[in-house]
Amino acid sequence: MAISDTSCRVAIYVKVTDIEGDPLSRHITLGQAFCSNVLSRDFRNQIHPDGYDACHIPPNFDSDRGVSVYFLFDLGVEGPLPRGDLLLIPHFVYLASRAQGIWNFISRPGATEKVKQRAQKYPWGGTVEQEMFAEYSQSTALN
Repeated sequence: MAISDTSCRVAIYVKVTDIEGDPLSRHITLGQAFCSNVLSRDFRNQIHPDGYDACHIPPNFDSDRGVSVYFLFDLGVEGPLPRGDLLLIPHFVYLASRAQGIWNFISRPGATEKVKQRAQKYPWGGTVEQEMFAEYSQSTALN
């Protein structure tokens, strides 16, 4: 199955020091690079009534050492999803690297099932983000 612009969960394994810029913004930088290079669209990390993209930020994401971690992205979030339905969302795994300023995202379909099982513990779209989305959607519906 090819990744598309529909709702999906993407795990990206990357060396944190490959991500340029402010270490505290690495999730946004990586999300933008992935969405731009693979999906040909912007990373939508701002909450809007028509949906958003979320990132579950791993420990050590801001390290100055060359540690590798998985960033887990929920793309195309349009509302809550029961935990049991999370396994129905397409999942993808990529290995990312950056050389001479150019990102390379390599699909790793063999790792998908293992990542899918481990990622179940993370709520779709993020807990705080889902609360903000619900409030935002409710306030725009009233106006």
